Amino acid sequence: MMTEVDLLRTRADRYLDEAPRSDSEAISVGALTLFVSRTPWAYYARPDRSGRAVRQRDLVRLRRACANWRQPLQLEWIRELHPSLEAMVREFGLMISAHPLLVMTHEMFEVQRRSVRTVVLDPEDPRLLKARAVAHVAFDQAMGAQAGVAQREARFVQLDADEIRHTLDRARSGRTVTGIAVQEGSGVVAVGSYNRVGDTAEIVGVGTLPAYRRLGFGSEVVQLLCENAFASGIRLVLLAAEDEPVAQIYQRLGFRRIGTCMGAEEQGPTVDRGVGGEAIREEV
Repeated sequence: MMTEVDLLRTRADRYLDEAPRSDSEAISVGALTLFVSRTPWAYYARPDRSGRAVRQRDLVRLRRACANWRQPLQLEWIRELHPSLEAMVREFGLMISAHPLLVMTHEMFEVQRRSVRTVVLDPEDPRLLKARAVAHVAFDQAMGAQAGVAQREARFVQLDADEIRHTLDRARSGRTVTGIAVQEGSGVVAVGSYNRVGDTAEIVGVGTLPAYRRLGFGSEVVQLLCENAFASGIRLVLLAAEDEPVAQIYQRLGFRRIGTCMGAEEQGPTVDRGVGGEAIREEV
């Protein structure tokens, strides 16, 4: 008999399979599905929906398919649903990362008063692209602790046409909803988004300019996104946190840990959900 956690994992796994399909071509590779991206960012492969066990030969075929489609070899899965895959992937020589998987249901959510100014952006709001620039600064590990408005403005003018087009397309279609935190005199200092598929959404790209961190901006953006998502008919919100300390912050916001989202690749441990490359590196 499936427990409540089992059901939540299954719902999360179904979302993670559905999410990339609108922006990619799904290629069957044995017991895996490779999502060949039509966006400025690469996607990944996942165990397919057949329930078949992934074998070593599937990983060999995946490497060939990625080379054929000129895609980086990236793989993601939920550890608890595929417990034998981690050892197999490690033996195959891929770099592995593990990220706490958390969820919040509509029933679990409680509206909280926010202490900073937060806004859900209309697709035509010019701050949407400023928010993209904030994300670039927030997730650039070369940025110093004092990086702020000047660095955001420098990144803003460097946004390329493909990223702008993709950002606006997803916003206008309602597939991605973006929220920001605003500081008087500084403008957009923190950003986060959720990607929607049916009645499930994933929070991605929660980032704060380094000079404005540890002031609660990221947490306030997450609260705003949850409130907006549940008000719009979403029943389940999920996210993959960077590490355990970040997961604990989300748990204080009301999220529940249900498992671990695994990522693997040939060059280093990242998982790109195709909406900017910062899906699992939140700064809250």
